[in-house]
Order: sequence, then structure tokens, then C-alpha cells
Amino acid sequence: MQSSIALSGENSRPNATLENLSARGRVKQRLYNVAFDGALLSRGFWLYVWEIVAPDGRTFHYVGKTGDKASHVCQSPFNRLTNHLGGNKHSNALNRNLRQIKIDPQRCQFRFHAYGPLFGDRSQRTHGELCDVTSGLEKGLANAMTEAGYEVINKVHSLTPLDIEAFAALRAAFAAHFDKLSLGKTAATTREFATATREHGGQR
Repeated sequence: MQSSIALSGENSRPNATLENLSARGRVKQRLYNVAFDGALLSRGFWLYVWEIVAPDGRTFHYVGKTGDKASHVCQSPFNRLTNHLGGNKHSNALNRNLRQIKIDPQRCQFRFHAYGPLFGDRSQRTHGELCDVTSGLEKGLANAMTEAGYEVINKVHSLTPLDIEAFAALRAAFAAHFDKLSLGKTAATTREFATATREHGGQR
């Protein structure tokens, strides 16, 4: 299942921001809205892609996942969405990545795409094993986005071999919005991906 959240201003231009001040120095008031599917409140293993439009019109992407190996906890995509742009330096990776490239998050437009939950309740694998599989998929998705020409601002590290079957399904899901994922190398069949994975030591 793939869900998306769009954060935008009511009746505002595509790159409208919060910075507008009136001649008297007061903040210009505007109605803003957020719409989302309640399924995003579910804890579990999810993969997600942030789509960020900067004030100058450039588009950036951030690839992430839910599921923490150290704490043995899986948060919901909605939890990650709010924390990513918050003030806690331990969980606001998107905020930090944007500021590192001199972009103010408060002046951007955002779209959040999430895919999951990845595994059923009856999975025989441990939490740690599922974290590793998800990390491999996260890296595969980040690599595929980059290969397809999307600008991904974060680096994803994983030594876990890519789950070919799971990756084919999630790539197809994200390709419904990121259409370049269905072109070129990222459109490989399961067999072609298996060959590429073996050639790269289990990595895509």
C-alpha cells in the first residue's frame, strides 16, 4: 500500500511560503491544510520518500524507513514525518540535510510518499533481521532514485543483500508517482535484478 501526504497553502502559488510580511511587520495570515490517510498512523516497517520543492523551484528527495534495530521499535510513517522536520537533532535528519545545502525548510513545499507495512504479523524473522531487510530495500530505493535522475540528498548505508522480490514490488509502487523509476536500469525484471545483485556482491 502506498500513501501520500501533501503539505500546502490554501489557494497559494506552488512555492508559496510563510515568509510574507505586511508593511506593518505583521505575518501575512493564510489558511494551510494537510490531508493524509489514517493508515500512516500504523506502526511497522515502512519505506518512504520525501519530495521537496525549494523556494527557487529545485526539487530534492529524501529516502527513509521506519524500524530501529537498537531500540527494537517501529514507529509509524506519520511519526517520522513530524520528527523529520522537528527540533530534535537525533531525529530531524531531513531538517539537517536541507540546512546543510542552505535551504530553509519553512520556505519549502513537501510531499511525503510511504509504502508498507512491509511484513505481516506472522513473519518468522526477528525484529533485527527485518530491520536489516528493510535497510537493504531503503538503500536499493535510494540508489534506484539516483540512477533514474532524481536528486536524493541523503546517503543510505546497508550491507544487507537486496530482497529482489520485495524490491520489485516497492519499485513498481513508487514508480506510480516517480515515473522515471519505470525507465532504464530501474525497470529491470526480477531475473535481471538477481543477476545485477550477484555481480555486485548482494548490493544494487
